Amino acid sequence: MSRFAAASFNPAEELGQIQMDLKILIIDDDKRLLSALKSLAEEECHRVTTCENGLDGMRSCREQKFDLVITDLMLPGAGGLEIMREARKISPETLVVLITGYASLESAISAIREGAYDYVAKPFKLDEIRILLHNASERIHLVHENERLLGELQGAYKQLQGVKELMGVGNMDSIDPHHSQLPFIAGSMLPLYYQDNRAATNPGFLSDLERISVLLEKGFISQEEFELCKSRLLKNLPH
Repeated sequence: MSRFAAASFNPAEELGQIQMDLKILIIDDDKRLLSALKSLAEEECHRVTTCENGLDGMRSCREQKFDLVITDLMLPGAGGLEIMREARKISPETLVVLITGYASLESAISAIREGAYDYVAKPFKLDEIRILLHNASERIHLVHENERLLGELQGAYKQLQGVKELMGVGNMDSIDPHHSQLPFIAGSMLPLYYQDNRAATNPGFLSDLERISVLLEKGFISQEEFELCKSRLLKNLPH
């Protein structure tokens, strides 16, 4: 039984709320079990590679990056723990699930300490694997989403740097990138004295205005700060 297979979880109702197309490696020397696991994973729309021994599994880990590796603990050629170490050495974010015929607490604790995401003790029901796939998919989705949001934040911070350089405001080193507003820009901007139709024919102005408009839309600067930035842009336009 998987340590994450909660009794209150209803696969029919809850699976698919967050579902990613995972790249999965399944390694088992039991051909019938290997075929059943492969079919189940493919039914859940995952891409599956299978191996029947540890050496082939190690080779696959070196040749490709997998989101999830499901491997028997005891295999000819190389054991499940060895495969897990190899997979995580190449791709630290890869989740590894170990299948064991020995439902001892010692083997389970050892697997988790070694870095396994989960373990499954034989005999198990296919619904346990379905739940496991769902949980792994959800976790990987959240990791990817966090990476995406971090990338957006870093991109926005670079935009803030660009705006600050454009405004000619000091050094960025002392600025906290986690602040959602731009008091360091607002404090150095000039009031909006006039509107100038020269802006409409200046490509540089339009590009810079578009950049600060995006920052305004995403909430990284306030409306007041936007107007102050725009004022400074207008002031710097050639006569």
